[in-house]
Amino acid sequence: MSGANALDLRWPIGTLFTALGLLLVGHGLATAGNPGYYARSMSVNINLWWGVVMLLFGLILLFGAARGRRRVLPHPLSPEGQATEEREHRLGLER
Repeated sequence: MSGANALDLRWPIGTLFTALGLLLVGHGLATAGNPGYYARSMSVNINLWWGVVMLLFGLILLFGAARGRRRVLPHPLSPEGQATEEREHRLGLER
């Protein structure tokens, strides 16, 4: 698989960052009322803020991947490529 059919790496990476960001935001919201939990970070809810950053980064990647998929145009085949495609179609070699 190559070209337009290849997997865009923004899909799995964006999904990973979105999922981890959601987990961190949820954890940050769940522990927001515990001042002792964030004493070492000068009372800054690090989980919430980095979760928001990761969530936004993941969503930007997913948006870019979705937008990139729409702009892919099929490449015109050369005469040799067209002949090969027609021969494979006649012989039933296409999947």
